Amino acid sequence: MSETIYNIPIVTNGDMSGNITSSAIDLSKTDGYSVDAQWTGSPVGTLKLQVSRDGINFYDYPSSSISTSGISSAFWEITTVNYSKVQLVYTASTGSGTLNAGILGKGDLLA
Repeated sequence: MSETIYNIPIVTNGDMSGNITSSAIDLSKTDGYSVDAQWTGSPVGTLKLQVSRDGINFYDYPSSSISTSGISSAFWEITTVNYSKVQLVYTASTGSGTLNAGILGKGDLLA
C-alpha cells in the first residue's frame, strides 16, 4: 500500500436548506480515512456516511448518523475499509446553513 496522504474537499459551500449528497470517493486502494464536516447557520437535519462495494448500491455506515441541531461540526475516523466507495449524505429537516466537508486518508485515492 502506498504511503500517499490525500486530503480533498467532498462538499464545498453546500446549501443545507435542502438535501446534499457528496460525490462518491473511490477507496479501493485506501487503508483508512477520516471525514470532517463543518457548517454555519442553523440547519436541522442528519449527516451520515454511506458505503458501497459496487458504486451503485449505497448503505448507511453503522452508527455514523448524527443530528446537526445544536452543533457545528462532525468527524468520523474509519480505520478498516472493506468497501470500495464512500459518500457523505445530509438530509435536511428545517433551517438553513452552509456545509463544507473533506476526506483525508492514507493510500491511493482514485477520485
